Amino acid sequence: MKKNPKKNSLKSNIVESISRLKLVKKGVRKGQNGKFLIIGGSNLFHSPPLWAAQLASHFVDLVFVYSPAFINREIILQSKTSFRNGIVIESNELEDYVREADVILLGPGMKRRGKRVKKSVAVNSAAEALSLLDEGQLTQTLTHYLLTKYPNKKWVLDAGALQEIELLDMQSNMIATPHEGEFSRLFPQNKKDKRIQPILEEYVSVVGKHPSTWLIKHRGKDYVVGKGKVPVVVENGNEGLTKGGTGDVLSTLVGILHIHNDARTSCACASYILKETADVLYKEKGPFYTTSELVEKIPSVIWGYMSKSQR
Repeated sequence: MKKNPKKNSLKSNIVESISRLKLVKKGVRKGQNGKFLIIGGSNLFHSPPLWAAQLASHFVDLVFVYSPAFINREIILQSKTSFRNGIVIESNELEDYVREADVILLGPGMKRRGKRVKKSVAVNSAAEALSLLDEGQLTQTLTHYLLTKYPNKKWVLDAGALQEIELLDMQSNMIATPHEGEFSRLFPQNKKDKRIQPILEEYVSVVGKHPSTWLIKHRGKDYVVGKGKVPVVVENGNEGLTKGGTGDVLSTLVGILHIHNDARTSCACASYILKETADVLYKEKGPFYTTSELVEKIPSVIWGYMSKSQR
């Protein structure tokens, strides 16, 4: 079988980018190696912000976690016996930590609106948005409020927040990480073009009109697309990545890397690292690894690449 030189070149470029990632600076004070805020979870989904917090605690100096549902804050507090590396915050503190954080991950585990809830609510603070009883409406209102109030922050938008976003709120410093279904909901007008237009061309033609960076997950391949940028397609990985929570881990890793690296590099490297970690675990367990095992293995995979470059 002939090797694809273009594919091999892309792999070598990403591997080289991983070895050059800026993650830790020497001789700095606490906090200067990253402050990462996670806003996520709901009454239904409480694991996503925990996975995110556990992964982020390996790489950044300070991890802040907020879950809109009171039960999830209780779960996070109770889990302090095993997770002691982050700060759990309350509703009235959220905006203080938004201002302090270098990157904010918004959306993992958050609910989207039901069909009956269509109107957004005007609020004057994040705490006011978080007082809404309907969790889907809370997600929509909080997402719109935070993105319009703090448009210059580095945001990574995933899951619930991504499904409730208003496209006009997205700025060049924001990253969106949709899977195929979420992308179709954001751009329903392009469904009719799928039969006649290749997937990558479709993504480029649609997303190229928006200033943000997009990491689009489609049937085992990840597409990194941005306005005026050459698309990157990442194809490694295996069937174990269909498990729930792997997308949350990917968006978290994107945010971690984006603290000190540009959006496009962060997306491409995060995608490759997650898939490479899955391939490492596959050698040990086949597809029968867990999302938690991915979280714990990622730091050693990254260090493997970085330590090689230092020899």
